[in-house]
Amino acid sequence: MISVAVNIVTWNGKEFLPHLLKSLMAQTLQPKRILVIDNGSVDGTIELLKEWPTVHVLRNNRNLGFAHAHNQGIALSGADAVLIVNQDLILDPLCLERLASVLDKDTSVGSVCPLVYRFSFTEGDLREPSFSDTIDAAGLIVRRNRQVLNRGEGAHDDGHIDQWPPEVFGVPGVLAMYRMAALKDVAYGNEYFDDDFFAYKEDVDLAWRLRWAGWRARFVADAKAYHYRTLTHHGDKITQVFKTRRERSSWLRTLSYRNHLLTLYKDESAGTFFPHIVFILMNEVRRVGYLLLREWPTLRAIPQAIRLMPTI
Repeated sequence: MISVAVNIVTWNGKEFLPHLLKSLMAQTLQPKRILVIDNGSVDGTIELLKEWPTVHVLRNNRNLGFAHAHNQGIALSGADAVLIVNQDLILDPLCLERLASVLDKDTSVGSVCPLVYRFSFTEGDLREPSFSDTIDAAGLIVRRNRQVLNRGEGAHDDGHIDQWPPEVFGVPGVLAMYRMAALKDVAYGNEYFDDDFFAYKEDVDLAWRLRWAGWRARFVADAKAYHYRTLTHHGDKITQVFKTRRERSSWLRTLSYRNHLLTLYKDESAGTFFPHIVFILMNEVRRVGYLLLREWPTLRAIPQAIRLMPTI
């Protein structure tokens, strides 16, 4: 079996880390190394991690973003594959083994992801996890208008997920396993994720680059995990879109839109863009119209994206 290193980027994750670390210690395939990259937590996260002597810690003095922090960890992995993990996850004991098994058996696969459900915490002082059958992510899918979604997000498990196509556009950064050879194949210096993205859509950009390099992405239905998602997608109806966006800060909305524009500029080719140009332009016009009416400050993402285009 291939070796796997685990990278956890955390920022004020004291509430979540004990549950995640316990689930990692219970894996049937033990990781070669668990590394926590802390982005300047001030909630006692560093003090908590001292209770886990086998967990390695890389401490940043400030929040350097999801992309850069994970790049730091990937560069130190020293394994055949690296598991990217959000701090607010709990893994089923077989998750790591089943993901690694797919990479082990099929060398054309560059990335894999599990079936991720949602969990919440019970009320009261104990705050124990309460697991649900609501799907959080089952791989990334991309529409003709270039809207990228977590497949199955918000739906309930109907017992037939094992029949879903295993091939996906890419794997969501919330929990993903990448083959190191694939990451090195598309790296730019020490950047595996693009540092300029900071956070949001960096997993989409990496999915595009891996596909261009010929690497496949797989969804592994019998590998399972649970995610505490604070920002949820409420559907496609206009009132539900409003609700989803209100949950995000203005800065996060701007960052997400900026990075969406950057993926269009950076990752498309004439052969992929022009066959779907009508769908893409209609979506962008609709998006700008919405922002003009309800979120005009988010439009600052456009000049920000333009400034990054010469180097992205």
